[in-house]
Amino acid sequence: MTRETIVEWASATKPITCAALAVLWERGALDIEDPVHHHLPEFAAAGKEQVTVKHLLTHTAGLTTSITKQAPAAELVADICASPLRPDWVPGQRCGYNSIAMWIVAELVTRLDGRPFDQFVREEIFEVAGLDDCWLAMPPETYERNTARIARIPGIARSGTAYWVTWGRPTGGIHGPISQLGRFYESLGCILSPDRLREMTSHHLTGVYDEVLGARLDRGLGFVLGSADPQNGDRASSGTYGHGGQTWSTAFADPARGLVAAVYWNGATTPAIHADRLLRLLNALYADLADLER
Repeated sequence: MTRETIVEWASATKPITCAALAVLWERGALDIEDPVHHHLPEFAAAGKEQVTVKHLLTHTAGLTTSITKQAPAAELVADICASPLRPDWVPGQRCGYNSIAMWIVAELVTRLDGRPFDQFVREEIFEVAGLDDCWLAMPPETYERNTARIARIPGIARSGTAYWVTWGRPTGGIHGPISQLGRFYESLGCILSPDRLREMTSHHLTGVYDEVLGARLDRGLGFVLGSADPQNGDRASSGTYGHGGQTWSTAFADPARGLVAAVYWNGATTPAIHADRLLRLLNALYADLADLER
């Protein structure tokens, strides 16, 4: 591992996916209170008429899919659109981590803008933020040139493989040096206006129980907020926003402390062990920061 090693950001990708949608929201292409089917008519099937864009961003939509393996984006989107909500789910009234909602977020961007989602992310997020060494869907020829730089996580068969790195998953597919993930948080003010960034990182859910993660969390629009999330450390300020990925990546910004942190571990473990090691690391980071501030 070096600072230039290309690693899988996993679900730490999700804030980038949501920021892409926020770019179009800022330009007036949609509003987060819009029903999704206003922009994606086929989404209304199977009783999903009441699902709004905001529900997608706050993991309160309750979407399902029958697809359990890698598939083209168009096939995944079509299946999610045709599938019902989770049993007894009322959008906006319950929360459950809903990774597949990011496929619909990405499809909204493509439908409204016209560019493929990976192209939109490169031109409107990566290039604006100076992220010149990461990819949502790495081109095959780029993969071949960089195979020696791409990390493989022990015990994860798909890790670092061509199909996984080139797929382009808006749910967790960005690969690049972990420092570039930190730069995304440093550069959000260049991507979004202060008002839009404030809206994205404000509390839209406070202390709501996530039925999938089994924890009470505060959520913004695509971000987990505050020190209740162990992925920020329990010394983080209430205005902290970020997101983790699997059991090997996390990143966040703590504006009150002038801090951005991006962390990658070169091995997967259980969620409980990962939460403990991450909490210890980040608390040590905050302790060092406090020493510097004295």
